[in-house]
Amino acid sequence: MYMAQRICGICSTAHGAVASYLLDELYDNDIDENAQYLRNIMFAADFLQNHIRHFYFFGLPDFVIMPKQPPFVSQNCYDCRLDDEDNRRLAGHYIEAVKAAEKSHQILALFGGKAPHQHSFVHGGVAVSPTADKINQAVALNRDIHDFVQRYMIPDTELIARCYEDYYHIGKTPGRFLSFGLFRFGRKNDQVLWKAGVLDNGRLTQPELNLIQEDITKAWFERAKWMEEGEVRPAPRKPGAYTWTKAVLYRGQHYEGGPLARMTINGFYRGGTSTMDRIVARSLETLFITELMEKWLHKLKPGKPPINQKKELVRSQAIAVTDAMRGALLHCAYVEGEQVEKYDIITPTAWNFSPKNNSGNRGPAENALVGTVIPSPELKYVIPGRIIRSFDPCISCATHFVEYRTNNANKTLTGKSV
Repeated sequence: MYMAQRICGICSTAHGAVASYLLDELYDNDIDENAQYLRNIMFAADFLQNHIRHFYFFGLPDFVIMPKQPPFVSQNCYDCRLDDEDNRRLAGHYIEAVKAAEKSHQILALFGGKAPHQHSFVHGGVAVSPTADKINQAVALNRDIHDFVQRYMIPDTELIARCYEDYYHIGKTPGRFLSFGLFRFGRKNDQVLWKAGVLDNGRLTQPELNLIQEDITKAWFERAKWMEEGEVRPAPRKPGAYTWTKAVLYRGQHYEGGPLARMTINGFYRGGTSTMDRIVARSLETLFITELMEKWLHKLKPGKPPINQKKELVRSQAIAVTDAMRGALLHCAYVEGEQVEKYDIITPTAWNFSPKNNSGNRGPAENALVGTVIPSPELKYVIPGRIIRSFDPCISCATHFVEYRTNNANKTLTGKSV
């Protein structure tokens, strides 16, 4: 669990959570009710810091002129539309967002020992006592965060959506959504508060994990004949490949995950599949999570650490899933004795930034980019940047290249890999 969290610094609790679910499955642990609430409070706190930071640190400088001082040196904002008063106000909220995100991590650290990479959300429960003092501190912190989201983040999102209304028509995806569900409850982690689902052409079904596959047609990987099924090795000079990201498919199709998928599948948001839809859905989800945390904190009972770890493995293989900040997350382990022989992970960004599959079909982010009109040379990075960042990408180990061609007076992203 501790090692799995090191996969990512911004969403470490997601990897720790799904690794703990996996170990619960391997050991057949029973999770105490107090532990169920504690686990979800910690997970939710990490969602809050991620979403707040994404909107204000990652997204806001795309739409708002920031102060001419570090870290905003040489800001590229050729299409900033807010008037001076609104611009100054939203830029000022950047500092308030720093405080709100910090408070989110304080809640995580109260019960997890530290943040990021908490230490108490482990298999069998939670290893920290939920004392009355800690609960009261968390309630006060969460109310501050809720106040920030309600007073600043939601109105700021609404203002951006009004001023950049055209982005409801830019960066659209085919509208195939997938979620593994979010916030697990039950003694066996078998109940999810926000339901799982696969949504395609208005039809909602439950995910079947055996229908997930990885495609390396356009990824810098290859399979040698002597390799076991599923094993690959790096092939950085592979002809036709253009990314380190494998294509992740469900029933042979690409699916989008993340806040927009969750909000749509659960009926909390009814909109489109555009850049702005993704931004708005993420802000709405942030507000909903602060409200859930208030309820959960009041259900917590002060007491001893709610943890009961069984000692004997009951199975040698397990798969655990959850939704994380950016979408569907899967961990799979094969164990012999006490030794982990194989451990596989499919991350949310692998779904969203999948390259073309063997049929030539593109993943969600590529689909969102292709066909985008670039009306002037100054916007050749601005518009694609806004589209890409709306997915909240986490791809330090992978990248994509696209080429734009002249199309009359405009430039259009063609999706040709280079």
